[in-house]
Amino acid sequence: MQSATRLPPAETQRPTTHGLAELSLEHRDGRARLTHARTRPPLTVQRALYPDDAVPDLACVFLSNPTGGLFAGDRHEVGIKVGRGARAHVTTQSATKIYTMERGKAEQRVVLNVAAGGYLEYLPDPLIPFSNSSLAQDFCITVEPGGTLLWWDIITPGRVAMRESFQYRKIRNDLAVHRDGRRAVFREGFVLSPRESAPNGIGLLHAAFSGNQDNSGLTLGSMLIVCDQAAARRVLDLARNTLGCASFARAGASILPDGDGLGVKVIGADCSSAQQALNRVWSIARSELLGAEPPPSRKY
Repeated sequence: MQSATRLPPAETQRPTTHGLAELSLEHRDGRARLTHARTRPPLTVQRALYPDDAVPDLACVFLSNPTGGLFAGDRHEVGIKVGRGARAHVTTQSATKIYTMERGKAEQRVVLNVAAGGYLEYLPDPLIPFSNSSLAQDFCITVEPGGTLLWWDIITPGRVAMRESFQYRKIRNDLAVHRDGRRAVFREGFVLSPRESAPNGIGLLHAAFSGNQDNSGLTLGSMLIVCDQAAARRVLDLARNTLGCASFARAGASILPDGDGLGVKVIGADCSSAQQALNRVWSIARSELLGAEPPPSRKY
């Protein structure tokens, strides 16, 4: 008798996707123009918008994904180049969901390049890892001397309202910052694996907040501001003052190893608290670097 072959669960039968968003922005005719946009579904890009009256040449570009996130086996690649004199803000249309998967993982690679005299804000909405999901992220950032970058990454514990806090399998983050395309001036890597060690424990995401004993919403925020040394020092001093006043977020900020920028880490009691802390630093950095605070959000 011939034995039957057991098929894997239906979820794993879904075709995987290799999403791509490859963008170039150049300064032309008095503003940053989207001169190259190559995409592969499910990633799509809207045309550049100019909603900031205080910085009218700054292009705002939205990355969209109609599926809302990543499934097992998906690999998405985002590449953004900002030329000399161009200024751009790139964000996602909404939070990125990492969907439940029986096995395997999803991957996301982001490559950012900023030329001398260029300015880029890459500020995506938070990640929401579903139960049993796994994600590997890789960020490769190159900022030429004289260029400026603001970047952040926000990782929530999952669908808190669905009681899925820290129910994902693994999140791996790797980050490298280069100043000349070869020499890495900063590297960071970490793995959050709730099944091996509780991410909300001491030494990881543990934080005590007055009047809040529930750690189910703890959210990790990471931010980099790559700029010249004088501006980095000014932003650092102001950021430390404002972060020290946050009641539902614990944060630290320090100068990068080569002095040309600073890094910020935030642990929020929930996603909103982490976002508010990072938004304060963004506002400070923008005021110092562009002479204007961020405009009101029109995303939602």
